[in-house]
Amino acid sequence: MTDDRMALVDLLQKSGDGDFLRAVAEAVLQILMEADVEGLIGAGRHERSAERLNYRNGYRERSLDTRLGSLQLRIPKLRQGSYFPGFLEHRRRAERALASVVATSYLLGVSTRRVEKLAASLGVTGLSKSQVSAMAAELDELVDGCRNRPLDRGPYTFCWIDALTQKVREGGRTVNVHCLIATGVNADGCREILGIDVTSSEDGAGWLAFLRGLAARGLSGVQLVTSDDHAGLVSAIAAVPSCGCRRPSGRGPRGHPGLHRVPA
Repeated sequence: MTDDRMALVDLLQKSGDGDFLRAVAEAVLQILMEADVEGLIGAGRHERSAERLNYRNGYRERSLDTRLGSLQLRIPKLRQGSYFPGFLEHRRRAERALASVVATSYLLGVSTRRVEKLAASLGVTGLSKSQVSAMAAELDELVDGCRNRPLDRGPYTFCWIDALTQKVREGGRTVNVHCLIATGVNADGCREILGIDVTSSEDGAGWLAFLRGLAARGLSGVQLVTSDDHAGLVSAIAAVPSCGCRRPSGRGPRGHPGLHRVPA
């Protein structure tokens, strides 16, 4: 386990769950561009305002190559003058910020403060509280949709289950939480993040609830689970039939992977 946030970024990028990551990244940038243009125009879409300075004039397509894949963006056009987002001029800085917010959104959802920081890192300033709240709500829907999606790309023959320790703010103070993560190989032979949950402690009850949640979403066909030898995790794996492991075997010493096979 590690409390290095970049470990989570690397995990998400290597998981094979690229469609979701690209969708969130595209949504983040598109929402920021719309909010940025709204500030330049002085009015929202279809809004009548005496403070309006300009009008929209459609979009132009532009791709942005990142470690998350090629993002297809629709850059707003203006009737007078032109608009070009600053993050396309500073790609490396934008990519680091974008990867961080995608990983954090995937894990914990989003907050208005986090969206404000993201926008500032990409050069978008002066967002109103209502704009930030709307962006956070839209991203929450994307993240929640992925975390609760049906697991219908099975059978997931091989699974890896582990936890990462992360620091979060709770009640005005910084505390450690445990991020329970399951990754599997789907029927197409691609790795896919099956689920992520956050618990205050890594105990058997937390692991059991997490695995039962995966089973309820459709996890099936598991024949081999790789994990460490955490007692609560081992017991939870054995207790959930959908994980394919009624009886754990091949357990190694603490801190080393254990293999949990389907009984013959």
